[in-house]
Amino acid sequence: MWIWLALGLVGCDPMIFGPAPAPYRTAWRSSQPPAAVGQLEDRVIGLAFDGGQLELELYRDGTRVEQVARNRYAVPLTLHWKIATLDNLEPMSALEGTTVLPPASAPRGAGATVVLAELAQIDPGLSYHRVLEFSARFGDPRSRPSPYVYRLPFARGRSFAVLQGFHGAFSHHGSNEYAVDFNCPVATPIVAARPGVVVAVNARAQDGGTSPEFLDDKRANFVIVLHSDGTLGEYMHLSPSGVEVRPGDQVVRGQELGLSGNTGFSSIPHLHFQVMTAAEDGVAKQSFAFELAITRRRNSAPVQGQRYAAWE
Repeated sequence: MWIWLALGLVGCDPMIFGPAPAPYRTAWRSSQPPAAVGQLEDRVIGLAFDGGQLELELYRDGTRVEQVARNRYAVPLTLHWKIATLDNLEPMSALEGTTVLPPASAPRGAGATVVLAELAQIDPGLSYHRVLEFSARFGDPRSRPSPYVYRLPFARGRSFAVLQGFHGAFSHHGSNEYAVDFNCPVATPIVAARPGVVVAVNARAQDGGTSPEFLDDKRANFVIVLHSDGTLGEYMHLSPSGVEVRPGDQVVRGQELGLSGNTGFSSIPHLHFQVMTAAEDGVAKQSFAFELAITRRRNSAPVQGQRYAAWE
């Protein structure tokens, strides 16, 4: 969402809504360690889940003011940011951009500090402030899927139908264009469709619904797995206390991740799965079409209304 931030004001989570798309570019430049930037003037936390958080800090050294960002997830973050309503400040660089923040070496570690913008205090004897708006997504928009056939994301011997497939009319468009929903009842064991590393989870959500407040990703329990090609596997709407893995866990194909549920933006119990990364604007997700191993000898994209039995 749009975040209004001035000195001393704490922002809120920016995952769902954000500014209009802007031209994609890489980070303006990497910073020295924070202690060398100057005095910390302001700090806000965003995109905070188990596994890391996004940190946006303002430092001042004399009349030089720097807006910096840091990623504490072990996966890149794509950040769209805009600085506006300058008071006693003048810009020394661009005031808006989309930046890929490098990952930390481990969950909750510290990625490189990246300078987003430089400002100059006009009158050193007067106070100053600025408004900061931002939105962030997991993943690097340059990542593309390598050829891979995914397994059905539920335990062997279980059989479920596809409630909503690619381009589903209810909610599979835009960020979720190539998602698939299986009609798994609450507490169905959910397994990894591809090997990878768990980079973020949420296990705090308790309920679900279709009113606008449930669009906030904090309202859904999920597991996000980083694949070897840089794409992410997203398993959503898990049940309360239904997450069984932690950030940093290496998972193999078929390993149990948690239990399905009905948390977040959801009308009935189901599992939402997609292969995705961040879109270039740092606001939306970018999802990718994929195939499932339907039988030992047949692969297929998921078909809405079709029932599939896990055989692996």
